[in-house]
Amino acid sequence: MAISGFRGLDSTMQAAVQLRARFNEETRQAASGMRADSYAGLGADARRSVNLRSELSRREVLATNAGQAEGRASFAQTILGRFSDIASSISASAADGLGAMSTNRSLIAENARKALSEVTGLLRERYQGEAVFGGSDLQADPIMSPEEIFGSGLYTGIRDQMAQLGTSGAAAVLANTRALAGSNDPAITPFSAHAAAAARGEIDDPRRNVTVADGVRVDIGLYPNRDAAALPPGKDSTGSWSRDLLHGLSVLANLDAAPAESDVSAVLQGVIGVLRSARERVDNEAGALGYAQKRLDSARAENTEIGNQLEQQLGDLEAVDPAEAFIRLQATQTQLQASYKSLAMLGDLTLTSYLR
Repeated sequence: MAISGFRGLDSTMQAAVQLRARFNEETRQAASGMRADSYAGLGADARRSVNLRSELSRREVLATNAGQAEGRASFAQTILGRFSDIASSISASAADGLGAMSTNRSLIAENARKALSEVTGLLRERYQGEAVFGGSDLQADPIMSPEEIFGSGLYTGIRDQMAQLGTSGAAAVLANTRALAGSNDPAITPFSAHAAAAARGEIDDPRRNVTVADGVRVDIGLYPNRDAAALPPGKDSTGSWSRDLLHGLSVLANLDAAPAESDVSAVLQGVIGVLRSARERVDNEAGALGYAQKRLDSARAENTEIGNQLEQQLGDLEAVDPAEAFIRLQATQTQLQASYKSLAMLGDLTLTSYLR
C-alpha cells in the first residue's frame, strides 16, 4: 500500500514542482535569449529597462530624421548644382554674343528659353512628394509650370522692355527688367501666391527643419523666390538667386525682340553680371546647405552610436548568455530527473518497509 501524507514525500514533491518551474523558465530563456518575457520578470531592473528602451527609441527616431534630412539636402544640392551650371553656361553664351564674330541673337535667345524652361521645372521639383523649394508650403507648386512661364507678367513685361531697347537704352532696360524680376505683384511674379505673400512679409514662412537633439534643429528648407542663406545683394542683383536667374534668362530669351538696329552689347554685358550674381548666390546657398549636411551627418552618427551603446546596455540587462543558459538548463534538468527518481522511490514505499 502506497503512503500518502508522508512528510518526506510531500517535501520531495514540492521540491520537484519548484524544479519543474525553474526548468520551464530556463528552457524559455535558452530559447528566447531573454531573462524575462515581461518587465515584471526583471524585478528591480524593470524601471531601468523601461528608461533605456525609451531613450533608445528616441535616439533611433533622431538618427532616422537626420538620415532622411540628409537625403533631402543631397537632392537639393544636385538641383542647386544644375542651377549654377546653367548660370555659368548661359553667361558664356551671352559673352559669345559680344564682338565682331558674335553669336546670332536668335540662337542665344533659343538657348536661354530652353534654360528658362528647365530652371522653372527644377524649381517645382519634389522629394518624397514635398516641394524642395516650397518654403513652409510643401504641397503646392512654388512657381508656375515651364509652359506657363512664357505667358507670365514677368516674361511678357521683359519682352516689352526689350522691344524698347532702341529708345530707352540698355541701362534703363536692365533696371526696369530687374524691377520686374523683383516684383511680388500677382500680375507679374511667376511664383505662387504663398511665396509672393511670404516675400511681401504678409505671412510667416519658416524654413523646414529637423530636430537632431533636445532643443537642436537644423534648417534644410529652401525658398523659390528668396535666399535662405544671407548674402548682400550686388548692383546687378535682385537679392535672390532664383530671381536673378529668371531675370537674366528672360532678358536673353527675349533678345530677338530687340530692334534689329539697336546695340545689344550693353545689355549682354549687363546680363553677364546678372547671371554671375545668380551663380554666386546659388553657390552661397549650396555652401550653407552643405554645412547643414555636415551637422546632419554628425548628428546621425552620434545618435546611432549612442543607440548602439543603449542597445548593448539593454542586452546586458535583459538578455542571457546562451552558453550559460544552456549549462544552467542541463544542471536543472539533471536535478529534476533525480527528483523524479526520488519521488518514484518514495511512491513505492509500503507500511511494512516504512515500519522496519
